[in-house]
Amino acid sequence: MTFKDIVVHQGEDAHNDRRLVASLDLAKQFNARLTGVYVLTYPVVPGFVQTELPSEIIEQRYFEIRTDGESRRAEFDSAAAREGVTAEFRLMEGDTADAVTMCGRYSDLLVVGQPDPDKPATTDSLAEELLMASGRPILVVPYTGNQGQIGRRVMVAWRATREATRAVHDAMPMLEKAEEVVVYSVNPEDSDHIAGADICTHLARHGVNATPRHVVASDMGVGDSILSAVADNSIDLLVMGGYGHSRLRELAFGGATREILHSMTCPVMMSH
Repeated sequence: MTFKDIVVHQGEDAHNDRRLVASLDLAKQFNARLTGVYVLTYPVVPGFVQTELPSEIIEQRYFEIRTDGESRRAEFDSAAAREGVTAEFRLMEGDTADAVTMCGRYSDLLVVGQPDPDKPATTDSLAEELLMASGRPILVVPYTGNQGQIGRRVMVAWRATREATRAVHDAMPMLEKAEEVVVYSVNPEDSDHIAGADICTHLARHGVNATPRHVVASDMGVGDSILSAVADNSIDLLVMGGYGHSRLRELAFGGATREILHSMTCPVMMSH
């Protein structure tokens, strides 16, 4: 298994470059083709306003938006050429989530950014929307921190659910390349069995040397426990199942999906 097609969302937000650097790194690791997707979001002008505005003003604004997109294209193409990565840049129109989702369905991995509370953007909900709609794993790149090569030290947040199982399968190319893999369980249900042992055995058959670890911390939330373990073990990639918007579904993992999306300190690969 490997990644051969990677899609990265490109936009006007403050952390666009971080996503580009991370996706180029992955494309180089796996000799993959990288597609940058930039969605031209034109302003919605009500009809009664349009009649009052000179057409030149509207046309000028459209021109500026497209010019910004072309500027991003030049930056993307230059970075890809510099890194020796086969790449393509797509300027698209319409809803950002719909456009990136459609491109993602013909890829192996989608790369998006973590929302920055200090610099809100119109695409802050993109990770959750793609998680539910794309049918592909997503890699969320933090807005802060200094990430080196992604995937040397990997942690799998494990609970024997469909979503976590999907995440492990989707992340197999990363797990097979990792120098260290930790399978981490929080408050495992079966205290008479080593938590994570069975999935570690399965991973071993794929050549992945994974170590099971668990913690019983009933006074700490699942998300906090995972983030603490990520920091303690110098993890540079967290793999976990994503549970999307439904609060009822999130109860299965203590609402950890949204908590980790907001507070993550390393790249997170999620599958639904």
